Amino acid sequence: MPILSIDFLINGLASGAALALLCLGLTLTYMTTKVPNFAHATIAVVGAIVTLLLLDWVYIGLRGGAVYYTLYIVAPILSALIAGLLALTIYIAILRPLSKKGIGIIGLMIATFALDIIINNILTLILHLTPSKYIGKLIDASVKGYGVQVYIPILDVNIYLSRLLLPIIAVILTISLHLYMTRTKFGIAMRASIENPQLAKALGINVDLVYAISWFLSGSLAGLAGSLLAFEFPGINPAVAYLYIVSIFAGSILGGLSSMYGALAGGLVVGVSEVLIPVMIQNIYYTITGSVIDIIRYQKFISLLIIIIVLLVAPQGLAGVSWRNLLARVVRVG
Repeated sequence: MPILSIDFLINGLASGAALALLCLGLTLTYMTTKVPNFAHATIAVVGAIVTLLLLDWVYIGLRGGAVYYTLYIVAPILSALIAGLLALTIYIAILRPLSKKGIGIIGLMIATFALDIIINNILTLILHLTPSKYIGKLIDASVKGYGVQVYIPILDVNIYLSRLLLPIIAVILTISLHLYMTRTKFGIAMRASIENPQLAKALGINVDLVYAISWFLSGSLAGLAGSLLAFEFPGINPAVAYLYIVSIFAGSILGGLSSMYGALAGGLVVGVSEVLIPVMIQNIYYTITGSVIDIIRYQKFISLLIIIIVLLVAPQGLAGVSWRNLLARVVRVG
């Protein structure tokens, strides 16, 4: 019977942080090109596969030492780079030509959905054509976990280093992206392209370059999230992208699709909710009936419910909430 232990809460926070990274990427491309990228989760899977292949090909058997620990630097960077280049290729080779031919947002969205299916099936085909013995090695390695465990004396638990890094990285990257978009010359150009692309072009801003860089950054964030999750993936299965994309959209919509901080908050809320709420329901059901109900498999229902509620109640998400007015009302009621 699952219980809400400290270890379980930390795992939930790590899951939320990983989802927040994915929401950051989706929000970034939506803010710039207004295209909901349905291939975003599959791009993250590419990052995960790159990391697992790197682990197996280069560092297999190195269970300690400085060389082994460089995995936490080399693998995420390489995965982010490759995933970023894939996202950039999608924009330059497919979306930009379609946009210049007059295809609208709906058409571009459908194009990303088609690309998602194509890329996912290519990944599945490659894995199926790879000798089963080799795939077995990768799956076995990921089940055992390449991740390094860290003991936290205060909490008296052993936690995978990747789970500790995820929340820290998510917060740092969110703040960095916000500062990049508000304090740097290119970031200001990006904001101008978001607000008024035609005026930005008239002012000499290369809007196409801004869009291309935003897609590269988006893919890199997805690849980074996939890489860190790869240290805990129970095997390689590209189909997991079809489940993750629901959560990514839920977190992004909750965040408002217009703010880096909103994307972080939305991803954390959805990710943590998907982990904790099913366990809480199981515990309540067990307390009342004395029997166990398997509700974990339906956790994506939570994401779908969040999407519906947000669109009905607060279409602008957390970014559209006037927190100052809300706080003032709470103070008056108190």
